[in-house]
Amino acid sequence: MAKVLIIEDSESQAEIIKSIVESAGHEPIICPDLKRGISQTVLSVEPDIVLLDLVLLDKDGKPLQDGFQMCREIKRVSNNKIGVVIVSSKGDEASAKWAVLQGADAFLQKPFVVEDLIEVMEEVLRKSGEEN
Repeated sequence: MAKVLIIEDSESQAEIIKSIVESAGHEPIICPDLKRGISQTVLSVEPDIVLLDLVLLDKDGKPLQDGFQMCREIKRVSNNKIGVVIVSSKGDEASAKWAVLQGADAFLQKPFVVEDLIEVMEEVLRKSGEEN
């Protein structure tokens, strides 16, 4: 069972992803506070994989954090040992390519098919398990 950190600003989306992660037999952890630094969260939670939204907004709809920057920080803090899957409504090809350049292991566009999320998550977990 892997620890899966879910970084998503929409509570309803986070709950949906949480139930999918649980159904796949993993331990979901919804990021408690996006204002808290991602480095501290990653170090305290020690996830095996992170499901990361790119567009993170506060309660007033203002940008809170940049998902690309968070991806780079997760990779830096974990010495590239934690898998990152970008799960975003920004589904253009440029965003997907940029996500990979920022260190993401995979990119999945919302809305997604449940089986696709599970498949991508399992693939990233397999790869990161082989590398560690």
